[in-house]
Amino acid sequence: MGLEFGHDLGPRRALRGLPLSPLVTGYRHVLAQQQALGLRHIGDALVERGRVLRVLDGLFEEGAGRRWQHIGPDRLRRVGALRGEAYRPLLARLETVQLQDPAALRRILLYQLVELLQAHPRHSEPGTAVSLGVCPTEAAALVRAAAVCHRLTGEQRRAAEELEDSWDTGRVRRAARLASLLPAGGGGDALLRRRFADIAARAAEADVVLEAAQEAERSGDARAAEDGFLKAARLASDCPRARLALVRLHRPAVEGSAGTGAVLTARHLLDAVALSLRPSPSPSPSPSHADATPERQIVRLTRAPGGPAGIAEIPGGSSAAGWVDRDPPLGQEVRYAVFPLREGLVDGPPVVSDVLLVAPDVSALRSTTGPGRIGAAWTEPSGALDVRVVLDGPDGPVDGIEVRPGALTATGLDVGTYVLRVHCRYRSPDATVVESTGTDRHITVSPWPTPVHRLDATAGRGSVRFTWSGGQDADVRLVSWPADPPEPGTELTHDPAVPWPAPLSWEAVAGGLAPPPGSVTRVSALAVLGPHAVAGPGLLVECPPAVAGVRVERVGGGRARITFDWPAETGQVAATVERDGASSSHRVTRSTYVREGLYVDVPSSAFTVALSAAPRTTDAVVVPPPGSATAVPADISVSYRIVPGPRRGLRRGPALLRVALSCAGEAPDRLPEFVLVARAGGGRAPVRPLDHTDGTTLLRLDGCALSAGRPVELPVPTDLRPPYVLRGFLLGDGAADVRLDEPSPPTLVVR
Repeated sequence: MGLEFGHDLGPRRALRGLPLSPLVTGYRHVLAQQQALGLRHIGDALVERGRVLRVLDGLFEEGAGRRWQHIGPDRLRRVGALRGEAYRPLLARLETVQLQDPAALRRILLYQLVELLQAHPRHSEPGTAVSLGVCPTEAAALVRAAAVCHRLTGEQRRAAEELEDSWDTGRVRRAARLASLLPAGGGGDALLRRRFADIAARAAEADVVLEAAQEAERSGDARAAEDGFLKAARLASDCPRARLALVRLHRPAVEGSAGTGAVLTARHLLDAVALSLRPSPSPSPSPSHADATPERQIVRLTRAPGGPAGIAEIPGGSSAAGWVDRDPPLGQEVRYAVFPLREGLVDGPPVVSDVLLVAPDVSALRSTTGPGRIGAAWTEPSGALDVRVVLDGPDGPVDGIEVRPGALTATGLDVGTYVLRVHCRYRSPDATVVESTGTDRHITVSPWPTPVHRLDATAGRGSVRFTWSGGQDADVRLVSWPADPPEPGTELTHDPAVPWPAPLSWEAVAGGLAPPPGSVTRVSALAVLGPHAVAGPGLLVECPPAVAGVRVERVGGGRARITFDWPAETGQVAATVERDGASSSHRVTRSTYVREGLYVDVPSSAFTVALSAAPRTTDAVVVPPPGSATAVPADISVSYRIVPGPRRGLRRGPALLRVALSCAGEAPDRLPEFVLVARAGGGRAPVRPLDHTDGTTLLRLDGCALSAGRPVELPVPTDLRPPYVLRGFLLGDGAADVRLDEPSPPTLVVR
């Protein structure tokens, strides 16, 4: 057994050189999953913590009793069942790799161990390899071998890890470029050296086929040239010369072509190009493509002025919905080609799109109109230099447009139809500026109403009269918005889903409109012309609730007592007394009214009392409700006295009832009847009668017998036995309007 790497280590020819490349398809995916789990190398996923691996003569795990177990697919499946859900994707991928190549896992592990050892500060100590999980008996040999192995740069390491992917997918040209970055001859890696030879042989074969195809094209044999370029593309699927030649030679109408009748359409998206393929209408594929898969390769072809054509692959593969080129070269002309693939290799001529200037237009172009105004907004592609806007009206181009990023405003326009065109501008490769086709939008400027500038209201008894200025050519409506009204000047367009509020439904009365009592309404003016309207100013109108159950009663001494039903949701009630052109006002709160009542000073002449609930708002036009005034006639009083009868010797004659009428003005035509009632005590002290039925009626005096300044005297009947109490009452029509002035109660007791 040799001591230096390069000798046979382990069984004969078990390891003749450390790998410089994993040479495993999809290695970058393995590495990403491994790093996501926080593993140093794939060996950490294969063995339990604390156990070691042998790697020089195969991939083995130390088992019980120092027995070594080979790590194969069965072992990987068992480890996957023990490791848990997080490790299963990585172990499943490693199992797939192992099944495809039994030596692949060992190659990957050695590649990763060498990288770790070379990057370690103590890379020359066997203990470093032991710390990485390598069996101590193999640690020294591995460390010595890693020390003399080529140290790859970051670029070389990426080339080593991606080489097999490029080879496996037929990208021979790229594989050749990656191989040129690695040490010549594989740096002692025999497998890598053989891969270098395979790549070189395939590239040389493709070059020979290309030369023959080009010669056939020069000689005019298009069919032989196309067959040759197809063969070259299969040998090297990323060969730009072969694919460009196929695009150049392809004719959709060629009989037997896989692309016969198929059409590839390219259209702009915002900052991208969308591709859609309409397949051939032929229901049956050609025999050579009967078993072809729907896998395709999409490429973008560009040609800079005076330069070579460029070709770039667009990710996407097979798609029934099409593909999207998310990074097209702005300001350049491009063509797209879709190649059919079989087993990852070009399997027929392409379907080619027309030439497209990559100059996307703006998107989401939208517009608004107003009185003599057009507003527009759009979304610009991020790669555009700027936009050029043209607005054509009935009389030609419109000047003075205010254009700002993503929007414009044009004012002072006449009524009519306008066409708005927005072009995006891009910088081309030769430093010139190119424009997009442009996006058009037809916009109609309609007539708008003149807004209402001012709204006034004059309140009357039970009604309010509105006046306004402005709105000369409009249907001015007084409305109440269900929510907050729009600001004055707000432009509105009719929308059936959100209709404007209906005009006020208040009853029309002489001199204005009658708001409902108890209402507080924000009334706004709305100028309407056809489908357009402009919101106008508004004001608050309040009609406090009516005060019901009002009664006014004179109580003497120039005072009157007012009673009423307190209106709901009212804090104060105002009483206004009007007489002879003068008025006085009194306010009372609910608590004071309940506790003390409401008394006011009144004249003896006729007067009017108007009660109104105090408004709830401070800035409203207050409309007193109708019918809230109570007329009180002049003070009319009837007084009565019991006058002792004249003396006749030692005795007095019968007592007299003296009834007098007092009136501040002319007495009414009809006065109530005066009734004198007596109530006896029945052996007890007599009690004053409560009403005209509470006792015995002694006298009745018709109101027609009374006149101001002329008292009437009647003898009081003496049929009752004393003691008893007399009391007078007023009965009949007008009794409530006549005040009864009663004498002192003791003078009415007869003993």
